[in-house]
Amino acid sequence: MAQIKETFYVLYQIALVPGLKIVAKLWWLWLFIFSAVLLKNIWEYYRAMVYKNKIRWSLLEIRIPREIRKSPKAMEQILNKLYSLRNSPENFVERYWEGEVTEWWSLEMAQLNGETHLYVRTPAKYKNIVEAAFYGNYKDLEIVEVDDYVNRLPEKTTDIYKMGLDLFGLELSLGRSSAYPFKTYPFFEAIEEEKSLDPMSVLIEVLAKLKKEEHLWLQILIKPADPVGWQMTCNSLIDELKEKSASKRIKGAVEEEALTLFRSPGEEEVMKAVGRNASGAPFETIIRYIYFAPRAIFNRQTPYRGVRGAFAQYSIPTQNWFIPVIPTRTMVWWIKWPFFFPKKRLEARKQRILINFRKRVMPPEMKIGKIIESQFFYFDKKSKPAVMCSEGIATLFHPPSFLVLTAPFIKRMEAKRMGPPAGLPIFGEESEVPGLKMPEPEPDSKNKK
Repeated sequence: MAQIKETFYVLYQIALVPGLKIVAKLWWLWLFIFSAVLLKNIWEYYRAMVYKNKIRWSLLEIRIPREIRKSPKAMEQILNKLYSLRNSPENFVERYWEGEVTEWWSLEMAQLNGETHLYVRTPAKYKNIVEAAFYGNYKDLEIVEVDDYVNRLPEKTTDIYKMGLDLFGLELSLGRSSAYPFKTYPFFEAIEEEKSLDPMSVLIEVLAKLKKEEHLWLQILIKPADPVGWQMTCNSLIDELKEKSASKRIKGAVEEEALTLFRSPGEEEVMKAVGRNASGAPFETIIRYIYFAPRAIFNRQTPYRGVRGAFAQYSIPTQNWFIPVIPTRTMVWWIKWPFFFPKKRLEARKQRILINFRKRVMPPEMKIGKIIESQFFYFDKKSKPAVMCSEGIATLFHPPSFLVLTAPFIKRMEAKRMGPPAGLPIFGEESEVPGLKMPEPEPDSKNKK
């Protein structure tokens, strides 16, 4: 034992002490490396913010007809079209000088004055493409650009309190790895039409039960995700599930070892579901909602339990489900960490979710950005984007079909939208059509004389 101690002491004197001295003498090098990395991240975040601030946005309201007989499959096709617009920095200039980031969309539902409104917020340069995608799949819809309804609410919580209102907010995410799917619209469909269900009906019912003075606004932010990374995540999970279902090696009749797989029907179903999930267009997704009402009728259980209950229908115990992101919830208890200043921490949470909702904020990709955007009593690293495929997002948000029983509470068009007659000139007068020369009128008899 004494010999071992002596050996360690010799190593300490020969190797460790000189090594520490060298590290200490090169402190300037470590400081330079740390500063260079920090400045690089700050610069990248700054250029990304400049790029984001230059984006012009359009808010489009979806006005639906009295009856829609299309399944959410049509909405899935629209999302696939949006995914095809994915952008990302491809070189040094685009990343570090132009600050290019992947642009995103927001699918929104808002209860305003007793009516449920549907919106899509899109970069203005994609406005025509979004409209064409909706009209191509829902010919009877009407898409109208409107003013942003969030401007009805002040930017600061203190001004909200002055109006006699109170605020509750929360974000939702997935309970397991994003590769596990949740229940999507094919589960709600049946061969017999009268037995089919519209998965949005439960959420619309929750909104319909609100009083006219109560407001609940929900947004689903979607940003096209990296397809290669998504495929790797799903394939890795499939390989992991295969390994778990592998049995021990056994000897066969010819005394040769063979690896046999025994999978239960449930395991087979999970693997097929993950494979189907991998085939969809992936989006980084954040589900965020806020509720506000006069203090006299304010009831935070309505959005907290009601909206969570609406999303509970998508749960599959063996696959995935929705959970609240507790650090974003505007509720604080002094008995939980960090114990101190519960009122100030609650106020910081309310202000943060109000800002995030108004600006439709996707969390910054860089950690330094999360630090810069934090408040003193609320470190802004709480949002948890989950990757969802187009099939899943179409289940959560789509123009409600005729199966929704709360139709009177949805903002609808009074008349059916019709297209223009076939052959109608689209450039004004026919004589103005490029390449078309109209015949000259014949002179009358007087002119001939």
